[in-house]
Amino acid sequence: MIKSKNKNFKKWGYKENSKKLYSRTNVHKNFSEKDIDVWMLGIVKIKGDERILDLGCGDGKQIIAFGKKLTKGGKIIGCDISNELLKKAEEKAKENNINASFLLHDINQPFSFKDEEFDFISSLFSIYYVKNPLKVILEIKRLLNKKGKLFIAGPTPNNARDFWELHSKITNKKIPQVSLERGTRIHNTFIPLIRKYFRNTEIDIFKNIVHFPSSEELLKYYSSSLLLEESSKNREEKKIFLDKMKREVEKFIERNGAFDIKKEVYGILAYK
Repeated sequence: MIKSKNKNFKKWGYKENSKKLYSRTNVHKNFSEKDIDVWMLGIVKIKGDERILDLGCGDGKQIIAFGKKLTKGGKIIGCDISNELLKKAEEKAKENNINASFLLHDINQPFSFKDEEFDFISSLFSIYYVKNPLKVILEIKRLLNKKGKLFIAGPTPNNARDFWELHSKITNKKIPQVSLERGTRIHNTFIPLIRKYFRNTEIDIFKNIVHFPSSEELLKYYSSSLLLEESSKNREEKKIFLDKMKREVEKFIERNGAFDIKKEVYGILAYK
């Protein structure tokens, strides 16, 4: 693993909990109607010899998807702030025979890579945590070559809205402001910045449904969500919310056979 040369290592606005990430990832893998990787690869169209940097790579899900499209002439680097997640990503890469390297680095800080180092830079479900979006977008632009492309994926403002409304109903609380801002940050902040500093910006929306066959599976997802975490820091109160959610979902599943969450994700492709 490549170690960051940045001595002033600072946290992002949020550092992902690995167990919660795995829980949410498994939910989408097991119960989603559509495969997001199929959608993503159809948009970005990886070339075999590209040099790729994946920002906020987590446990390496996209590293595997991209890496399988590369030839020996290509290279891929995964970057994340979590050493634990990077170790998981390395393990996945080895298991899948992906030639990848990994960098422990805070993307709020500049990279040591030279100008125009990469053909393609991606950030999926992570860039909306950064502290200074303009600074990060300009650093991405510096790192891309003249024909380089950027792909960002993140929630639309309508993502999982029905689920959020149910959460408000059972908690009798408004959605936390931090959750609302994160859910709208791609739309309100990143799309305008990308359109300003990149050319030929294309926006697609991935619409998917996650079918939960039981309240137990839904509660795993709810327990791992930032929505629950940001709504209360009190352990007992969160148990009450989980009990209420369980009862509501069980009633719904009894009537309808499953509980569905409608997901909406932006896919933003832009060229330098």
